[in-house]
Amino acid sequence: MDLGDPEDCKIGIETVKSLYETDTPILGICLGHQLMALATGANTAKLKYGHRGPNHPVKDLKTDRVYITSQNHGYYVKEDSIDKNKAEISHINLNDGTVEGLRYKNKKIFTVQFHPEACPGPEDTSYIFDEFLKELNLKK
Repeated sequence: MDLGDPEDCKIGIETVKSLYETDTPILGICLGHQLMALATGANTAKLKYGHRGPNHPVKDLKTDRVYITSQNHGYYVKEDSIDKNKAEISHINLNDGTVEGLRYKNKKIFTVQFHPEACPGPEDTSYIFDEFLKELNLKK
């Protein structure tokens, strides 16, 4: 057991796995991103130094825009373990190339490793909440 290892969250992984099987819209942030990846068969690994604090550049692969994000984690989702039939990478970290976001196919589920609720910039990544509200049909 390694302190902070998301793979140790067995009950959480099982809970997320059961939610994945429903039609419930889900937005996973930080540990939620890792738990959803683990619940769908991906693996995580420990970062050598971790991602801590503001000023982490993250690229949205759909729009090619780069956002400055806040982060606080020591593990990442291993890209080569992601089931390409279940999820596609939506965001990457420009410092080290790690996976920063996943969009799940045929599901209203997307996850991000960074904290879009934090404000390292002027609400740079608040669009993520707008996208989630659209999935819930609460915003046009």
